[in-house]
Amino acid sequence: MSRDRQTIGGCPKCGGSHLACGYNHFEDGDLTIDSWEHKCPDCGFRETKAFRTDEEESIPDGLDTAVCPYCGRRPN
Repeated sequence: MSRDRQTIGGCPKCGGSHLACGYNHFEDGDLTIDSWEHKCPDCGFRETKAFRTDEEESIPDGLDTAVCPYCGRRPN
């Protein structure tokens, strides 16, 4: 599993500058999971989204799962 976390600032709930964007990538055979999380350590705000290849409805056509659905960044 690969992980990437970056502080991006600008929490939508408290305005704090420590909002983190986290990305996890997992592969096992035919299964691939790309998950994204925005989390603020100051107020506890959190939003997550995961895309799984074994759940057809989780990945809309043409969506690049290696791009954060919240802020548009790519993992390093």
